[in-house]
Amino acid sequence: MAQLIIFIFSIPAFARSCYTTLTLRQRLHRRYLDIRMKREDVSIPSVVQLETNRKRSRRLGISGMEDVPWGAHLCQLYEADADLLETLVPYFEAGLASNEFCMWVVSESLGTETAKAALRKAIPQIDAYLADGQIEILSYRDWYTLNGRFDPDRVRQGWLDKLDSATKRGFDGLRLTGDTSWLSDEEWDQFIHYEARLDPVVGSSRIIAICTYSLRRCGGMRKVFDAVANHDFALIRENDRWEAFKSYGRHRTEQALIESETRLRATIEGASDGIITIDPKGVVTLANSAAAKMFGYALDELLGVDIGRLLPPSSCGVPERSASDFLRIAEKGFFGRSHQAEWRSRDGSSVPVEWTTTSIAFDHQKLFVICVHDLTERRQIEARLQQLHTDRLVAMGGMATALAHEINQPLAAIAAYLTVTQRLMRQPPGQRPASIEDTIGKASEQVVRAGKIIRHMREFVARNEPDKTMQRLHALIAAACELTEASAKQAGVRVTLALQAEDDHVLADNVQLKQVIVNLKRNAIEAMLSAERRELVISTALIERGMIRTDVTDTGGGLSEEARTHLFEPFKTTKAKGLGVGLSLSRSIVEAHYGEIWAEPNPTGGSIFRFTLPLAEREC
Repeated sequence: MAQLIIFIFSIPAFARSCYTTLTLRQRLHRRYLDIRMKREDVSIPSVVQLETNRKRSRRLGISGMEDVPWGAHLCQLYEADADLLETLVPYFEAGLASNEFCMWVVSESLGTETAKAALRKAIPQIDAYLADGQIEILSYRDWYTLNGRFDPDRVRQGWLDKLDSATKRGFDGLRLTGDTSWLSDEEWDQFIHYEARLDPVVGSSRIIAICTYSLRRCGGMRKVFDAVANHDFALIRENDRWEAFKSYGRHRTEQALIESETRLRATIEGASDGIITIDPKGVVTLANSAAAKMFGYALDELLGVDIGRLLPPSSCGVPERSASDFLRIAEKGFFGRSHQAEWRSRDGSSVPVEWTTTSIAFDHQKLFVICVHDLTERRQIEARLQQLHTDRLVAMGGMATALAHEINQPLAAIAAYLTVTQRLMRQPPGQRPASIEDTIGKASEQVVRAGKIIRHMREFVARNEPDKTMQRLHALIAAACELTEASAKQAGVRVTLALQAEDDHVLADNVQLKQVIVNLKRNAIEAMLSAERRELVISTALIERGMIRTDVTDTGGGLSEEARTHLFEPFKTTKAKGLGVGLSLSRSIVEAHYGEIWAEPNPTGGSIFRFTLPLAEREC
């Protein structure tokens, strides 16, 4: 008996030594042992709570203890009923003042009337709280051992039912305590198993719980450690004040959780796509930097924003930017499927996005996770590709027109030579003014010329990718001029080639550069149709930085300042029937060859179109 008495009264000191001495913990069952908590370690956030814990922390009310978040599950190791009253009275006082529903399940030694009397001393209006049903004080027989036995499933569900009822009545959550001194040795293991299963329920709910354990009734350190192992931390009286000690096993688990959440947060922050979490009301509760940047917000500004502010009218089938309608429609078939829509940035501009929505359950409510991919760059690329495709189709149409125009000359010549041949054949051989062989030969030359024109025109539209090889620019200019020789003669334009550059080696696509020269020459010819003096000069010259410049100079009507400003923009033209794609395409080709193209007025009247190309480096 003496040993028992010594054991009982030495428990606090023995427990403190277990909490603070790692060597002793290692000798004992390490999974039960606790380490002293730092104040800032009391609140351990979960993944979604990372952004919201600070707003959701609750005042514990116990002297010296910091605030705790919803889900805090504590145990108190006490020696006498006075210890319970010292902590639980201010604990419930704080809960009542914070609009929480409170439940106190008392032991047989304390009793409900003693608990009520203690509360009246600290809370004068306690009877009003009792009458309004904001606090219930029950005997353990009316809660834990209803019908004469302990049913863990019924008790666990009972707490959730009380929480559900409390929230429906407008309370913020449930604050509870239950004493365990009624437990027999036979019921102990069953109750510890119940505590282990209850812990995650409390941790994910709007519940704050203190389970009280009498050191006298524990009867040994194994039960003390059993009790502590299933709680966030334990309250133990030390030096006339209550101290909190963290479970060592739980501490390691939560440290691993923090590390895991840190990695998860880094992953979310590192994602190039936007990630947004919203609650059932459509309010943003979590977002990453990519989402904030996408819609023009600072990260802290995006938190708390209604999702409707990111949705323009009628977006995604949502009228009037309603977040509730958005969520309702999402639940009817948007989950797990990607959709494209125009969302809205902070300044009101449209942001093309592709988005998917999924739902997750947390804290007994449904949250929605939206992954958003910015389509702005993709749309720009698609528009550019479409523009290039359009330019190419228009260019093909232009080439077809040019083909008909250019091939008309050799066809007309062929027809003329064949007509002459027919006449010669009707005349006697000795009276023929020309040789039939000569006229047929000249017709054959025109056939070859027509075939050459067709081949070159076909090359203009058949090449898909640039094929840059070593080329002589002067030869390309001469070949391009040959393609438009007939149209120049028909328009009465005198063409002069002044190819004076000493080095004309360039790395270029043969067909594409011919296309540029043909386009510039045809434009120059058309510009001089109404001019009295029709002279076209194509010249080359070496300039600084290893570049060669080509000038196409005409004597037409010239260009206005406004026309020069928009000259190379797609679908901008100075021609009555022009489409405005030739010069745009020419600029694209020249720039793809690392050159520049521009237009200047001709001092003697008309215009000068100039483009530069880098000279190719040749091996000696």
